[in-house]
Amino acid sequence: MLEAYRTEIRLAVVVAALIVVFTVLFPDQFGTLRNAENLSRYIAVLFVVTLGQSFALLVGGFDISVAATMGLSSTVAALVMLDYGMAAGLVAGLLAAAAVGLINGVLIAVCGVSPFVATLGVMSIVTGYANVISDGRSVSGLPDSVAWIGRADWGPVPSALAIAGIAGLVSWALLNWTRTGLNLYAIGGSRAASVVAGVPVRRYELLAYTMCGLCAGLAGLMLMSRVGVGQASLGSGYELRSIATAVIGGFVIGGGAGRISGIVLGVLLLSILTTGMNIAGISEFVQQMLTGAVLVGAVLVDRFRRTRSGRRPAAGPPSVVAYDGAPAMPSPNTESQEKS
Repeated sequence: MLEAYRTEIRLAVVVAALIVVFTVLFPDQFGTLRNAENLSRYIAVLFVVTLGQSFALLVGGFDISVAATMGLSSTVAALVMLDYGMAAGLVAGLLAAAAVGLINGVLIAVCGVSPFVATLGVMSIVTGYANVISDGRSVSGLPDSVAWIGRADWGPVPSALAIAGIAGLVSWALLNWTRTGLNLYAIGGSRAASVVAGVPVRRYELLAYTMCGLCAGLAGLMLMSRVGVGQASLGSGYELRSIATAVIGGFVIGGGAGRISGIVLGVLLLSILTTGMNIAGISEFVQQMLTGAVLVGAVLVDRFRRTRSGRRPAAGPPSVVAYDGAPAMPSPNTESQEKS
C-alpha cells in the first residue's frame, strides 16, 4: 500500500509540473477557462473507459475491444434514437456494450481463450457489425437533448465530468467496500488460491468483462454526445490509451493491484500531455509514438519495482476474502499467497 501512495505522489508531482510548464509556454491557449472546460470533457471520456479497462486488468486480463465497443454503443444508440427517442437509444447503447463485455467474459472465463485473442476477435466482429447496421456511415440527426450527457452543463459542472465522477464513485465503492471487489483483487493476485478458497472465479471474471464493456459503452455515448454523431470508429485509439492510463496509474499487467485514485492521476497526466502537445503543434503520429513509449515505460518501471521487492506491489485493499462460509484467504497481494 505504501508503494501505491508513493507512485501516486510521483504522478501528482508530474501532473502539477506539466500544468505549470504548459501554462507558462502557452498562456493564451492552455491557461484559459475554455481550454479547461474542453480538457475536462476529454478527461471524462478517457476516465470512464479506463475504469472499465481496470476491471479487466484487475482479474489478470485486458480488453482491446473497448474502442470498438464505444463505436458500437454510439451507433446503436444513434440509430435507436432516430426512431424511439433519446432514452431508448441510451439504454440500447448500454445494453449492446454490456453484451460485448459479456461475450468477452464467456470466451475468456468459460472457453479459456486468451484475453488477447478473444478481445481482438471480438473487436473485429463488433467493428464490422457496427459498420453493417450503419451502412458504413456516420449516424447524424440526433435529438438536441443528447447534449445532456456530453456537451451540456449540470449547473456549474460539465455533464461529462459529473457522469465520470458518479461512475468513479460507484466503482470505488464496489472495489473497496464490497465482497465483490475483494474477490476481484484476489483473483488477479492468485487465481488458483481463489479457487481453493471457494471463490466462483468464472462468475467474477464474467462480471469484470461485463463492467468493462458497460463502461466503454458509457464512454462511447458521452463521446457521441460531444461530436453529435454515432460512428463505428468513434472510439479509435482508446484501447491503447485506456491500457496506458491504467498502467501509468498503478494497475498491474497480470492483475491483483490498482486503485481508482491512480486512474485519476493517470488520466490527468495523459490528457494534459496530449492537450499540451496538440497546442504545441506536435504531429499526431509523434503523439502516438510517445503514448506507446509511455505505456512501455510504465510497464518497465512496474517490472523493476516488482523485481526489486520480490513480489507484486500491494496496491489493493489489505483485506481478507471469504465466500459463503469458505475459509478466509490472505490478501491477494501478500507474498504467502503468491507462493501458494
